[in-house]
Amino acid sequence: SNLRGLGVTCGLAGLRDTPEQVAALNSNLDFHDGVAAGHRFTPSAVARLRRVCREQRVEVLHAHDAGSQTVASALRCVLPALRIVMTFHRTLGLDSEGWRNRMRNRLTLPAVARVITASEERRDYFARTTGLAPDRITVIPHGVELDTFHPDTSRRAWAREMLGCSPDTTLLMAIGHFGAEKGLDQVVTGVADALARWPDRGAHLVILGTGTPDQESALRSLGQSLLGDRVSFLGFRTDVANWLQAADLLIHAPRLEAFGLVTPQAMACGLPVVATDVGGLPEIVLDGQTGRLVPPNDPGRLGEAIAGFLGDPAARAVMGRAALARARTHFDAHVCAERHLALYRSVRR
Repeated sequence: SNLRGLGVTCGLAGLRDTPEQVAALNSNLDFHDGVAAGHRFTPSAVARLRRVCREQRVEVLHAHDAGSQTVASALRCVLPALRIVMTFHRTLGLDSEGWRNRMRNRLTLPAVARVITASEERRDYFARTTGLAPDRITVIPHGVELDTFHPDTSRRAWAREMLGCSPDTTLLMAIGHFGAEKGLDQVVTGVADALARWPDRGAHLVILGTGTPDQESALRSLGQSLLGDRVSFLGFRTDVANWLQAADLLIHAPRLEAFGLVTPQAMACGLPVVATDVGGLPEIVLDGQTGRLVPPNDPGRLGEAIAGFLGDPAARAVMGRAALARARTHFDAHVCAERHLALYRSVRR
């Protein structure tokens, strides 16, 4: 929608989806199609996408994963004027490591005009693992919709009433899926450590997210054993902004992370962030200014950082204001769209 606001005609093609499924994904489209090709991209699928590109006069095709990268490079063989931009945002090297990925990148990256990463860390990683020249990789951080993610103090009483907490309870927030790489077990352990340091502080941890049945069982068991009724698991939520607006601190402790969009979203709501020093997070959270960075797999250091905010509400407020200013300056989705448009225009030359 932000690109359309800049006068860009935007379409979406789903390689494994039907046209109806693609249409349901986003109403802010000028055109759409779905190939429903499954895991095999046949010549007929490429021919269909070629027809869409010709009919809609597509100038720049933006690919987002290995499959779309492969199909985009094939399209360029029959549409040489088409320009390809690709976003690489994987955390686990799913599109870059192993002989299959290396071979695919060797064959298809010559057709890609520019690769976008959300952080300098991912830029360096992609250049190192693919051999792509660094000047063909552009860093554009993920943007935050500031009309949705912004401070709203009216949410504080609402959330505490929902949770059955007292009005002065310090609300700690963690968001993510329950896989080991997201480190929610570290969050639970770190909060328990912090509360042991400040046993008289009224604090409550809220976790938004889901996992497999085994992951959910393990995390809930850990939370019950360490925090008892001072932790709430609310599952997958579409009202993330409301809960961030109600919170006092975001704790984001992944073991692996490419960017961590929830961190600038929280900052845009005026929250300081305690995060692990991995991936692109040090490019978002400024240690000692907008929050604290701690090593991964060190619950003691994590607990110490959380305890620091529990024991010093004034510092929490100061860093929250700094976090808000940084989110508005560096992670505005409208600015992100403008940077994408500038890149699209540059590759068309």
